[in-house]
Amino acid sequence: MRYLCLVAAVLALADGEPAQAASPQNDDAACDTATTTAGIAACLGAEAKAWDRKLNAAYAALQERIDPGQREPLRAAQRLWIQYRDANCRFYGAREGSVRQIEAAECLRSMTRDRARELTAAMAPQ
Repeated sequence: MRYLCLVAAVLALADGEPAQAASPQNDDAACDTATTTAGIAACLGAEAKAWDRKLNAAYAALQERIDPGQREPLRAAQRLWIQYRDANCRFYGAREGSVRQIEAAECLRSMTRDRARELTAAMAPQ
């Protein structure tokens, strides 16, 4: 749904201001200033990289905190999740038209953000 709003914004705007990447702490509006397909996709890509760093840190911290018997299942789950995320986002990138760049980039950003948050929440005391 979020990327549908982004698509509508791209179609409504005509000038080509540069995109600005967001920090993972405030990701909801950071790419709203980008007005071209390439700019929005680049901004979302930068956000996805920032979230990927958070995800990797959360994964490493979680591996340290969990029971030894949980480490391999987490590792296997993470590898499968990466395969799913990549395949899912390729689906959005395979559509017709230039907006596919935004949809694929938003898919990668939002799925990576959600997984980073999930792994961070898994570290919270039960």
